[in-house]
Amino acid sequence: QIIQCLLEVGSEGLEMPDIAAKTLLGAPAIVKQIEALIGAEMVTFKTRDNNKVYFVNERSLREVFDYMFNDYAPRSA
Repeated sequence: QIIQCLLEVGSEGLEMPDIAAKTLLGAPAIVKQIEALIGAEMVTFKTRDNNKVYFVNERSLREVFDYMFNDYAPRSA
């Protein structure tokens, strides 16, 4: 849900309250998931007006999807 809502807003990014409003997740769940996504390099953040704004790391996400497609997609005979 977090990646989907960050993809929808693109380069604008979202702050945590906006992520909560779009995903209907509570702050503790968002914090844990954001930390995991940052650790996996799927999400990045910038500080804007003393607030963290989160963005999808599109390059990393593309690499994961390319890997999954190339290694696990069904092959035609």
